[in-house]
Amino acid sequence: MTQETRFDTVDTEGDHSSAVALRTLWLPSALPNVRPKALLALLALGATWGASFLFIKVIVEETSPLEVAQGRMFFGALAVGAVLAVRRTRPRWERSLWAKVAVWTLVTVVIPFILIAWAEQHIASGTASVLNSTMPLFTTLFAAAFLIEEQITPVRGVGLVVGFVGVLVLTGGDVYNIRDSSVLGQFAVVGAAACYGIGSVYGRTLLRREDPLALSAGQLLVGSLLVLPLLLAVRGVPDYSLSVEAWLSLLALGILGSGFAFVVYLWLVDNVGSVRSSLVTYIMPVVGLFLGWAVLDESIGVNTTLGAALIIAGVAAVMRGQAPSSQRLPVAADATGAD
Repeated sequence: MTQETRFDTVDTEGDHSSAVALRTLWLPSALPNVRPKALLALLALGATWGASFLFIKVIVEETSPLEVAQGRMFFGALAVGAVLAVRRTRPRWERSLWAKVAVWTLVTVVIPFILIAWAEQHIASGTASVLNSTMPLFTTLFAAAFLIEEQITPVRGVGLVVGFVGVLVLTGGDVYNIRDSSVLGQFAVVGAAACYGIGSVYGRTLLRREDPLALSAGQLLVGSLLVLPLLLAVRGVPDYSLSVEAWLSLLALGILGSGFAFVVYLWLVDNVGSVRSSLVTYIMPVVGLFLGWAVLDESIGVNTTLGAALIIAGVAAVMRGQAPSSQRLPVAADATGAD
C-alpha cells in the first residue's frame, strides 16, 4: 500500500476528536483510493469513538464521573501497554519529559474525561458527542494564538463562526441560563473540547519526537495516577459495584475507546495518511446521535440536528482552510509498526 508521509501532531488522547490532526480536508477528494480494509478501519474507529458517549452515559447512571475517568484510563493503559509489549517497545524518556507529560495529561485526559462524564449526568449522550466534535475549532484558535506558522485564513474564519453558531443553535438559546444543569453540562463538554484543543497545540510544540503510542500509554498511566488521590479524597474507596451492562460499558470505553482505538488510528495515518484518517471527525457525532436515539431513546430535535450540521460544516471549513505555511510540520518518525 502506498503510504503518505506523516505530518502534524498526533494527539494521543483516545476519546474521540482529540486524535484528529489539523489538516486540509475535503470530503469528496479524501474518499477515492481508500482500500476496503482502511475504510472498514475508519468506520470502526468512528463507531468506537462515537459509541464512547453511550458507554459513559450508561456508567454514570451507577457511579461518579471520577470512577468513570479512573476506570477508562486504567483499562486504556492496559490495552495500549499490551500492544507495546507485543511490539517489544520500551519507552525511553528523559526525566524532564515526565513533567511535560503530566501537564499534557492533565489538560488532554484528566480534565476532559471528568468534564464529559459529569456532563452526561445532565445532558444526552448524543448532544455530548456533537459538542465534543468542536475540538478542531478550538485547536485552530489556540494554534493561531501560539504557533507562528498557523494563521486564521478567511475560510477558517468562516468555519469558526459557523461552528460556534452551531453550538448556540444546539443549546436552543438557553446559553445564558447558567443555573440550568443541562446548560452547565453543555458548557462542560465544550470546555473538554477546548482542553483537547489546548492539548493538541501543547503536544505539537513540545512532544514531536516521541513515539506517539508510548506517549499514549504514558498519558493514560499518569492520568490514572493523578486521578486516584482526588478520587480517594472525594469518594473514598472507589465504588465499582456496577451492573453487568455498566461493567461492559466501562471495559469497552477503556479497552476499546481509550486503548485499541488509538492503535487503529495510528495504523490509518500510516496507511492512508492523516487527511483521510481525519474523516473520523464526521463519523463520531453521527454515531453518537444515532446510538443515543436507538439505545437510550434520546430525542433528536430540530435544534440538535441543525446545530450538529452547522458544527460539522464549520469543522469541515476549518480543516479545509489550512494555511499553506502550516501544512508541512514534520513530527516523529512512524511509530505504528504497521506493515
